[in-house]
Amino acid sequence: MYLISNRNLCSKEKYIKTIVEAAKNNVEYLILREKDLEYEDLEKLYNEIMLALKENNTDINIIVNSSVKLYENYPVYGIHLPYNLFKDLLSKGYEFDRTKKIGLSLHSTAEVIELNKIIESKNVNIDYITLSHIFETKCKEGLKPRGVELLKNSRGLTEVKIVALGGILPQNVDEIVDYCDDYAVMSTLFKSSDVKETIEDYNKNWNKL
Repeated sequence: MYLISNRNLCSKEKYIKTIVEAAKNNVEYLILREKDLEYEDLEKLYNEIMLALKENNTDINIIVNSSVKLYENYPVYGIHLPYNLFKDLLSKGYEFDRTKKIGLSLHSTAEVIELNKIIESKNVNIDYITLSHIFETKCKEGLKPRGVELLKNSRGLTEVKIVALGGILPQNVDEIVDYCDDYAVMSTLFKSSDVKETIEDYNKNWNKL
């Protein structure tokens, strides 16, 4: 499971507690997605999260969303980029740190096909792609979801790890299990009154062999 952060969903105390509880309950990845923050505030938040994890004797792989500066300045696990920003960085000759992971946001099979060509021509390693949005979600209110078909159609097009995103709930996660490698959640954990129980509900329905 990937947890995508959103500090606007809850109080600061609940925000930090949710991340710590997720880490304690074997959520492997946190995508630190606070794109409206200036760098200094994002840096401060990152350090607060790291301190809370250390104090609770737990850990999670932090992937910073979009902030190249934080990616460069701290030992984060990796960076997650909007597809167009990734292409823009490549066009400018940006050299990614090969010791860190790269994840991208994609939204169509056309982008998946195009990415395959970029990977081959630029010799760049992409560790995962998120495909969204799969189900209806308040984060994309009014926009028609792309549905499980996007996962199905992309599955045979790429060897890159596919992470399903958008409206993934404990009650529908079983619908995507055959067509992706992992999934990402946000509001269901940050709004949960019992993070451990919510994670367990997801795991019960994620019956991938």
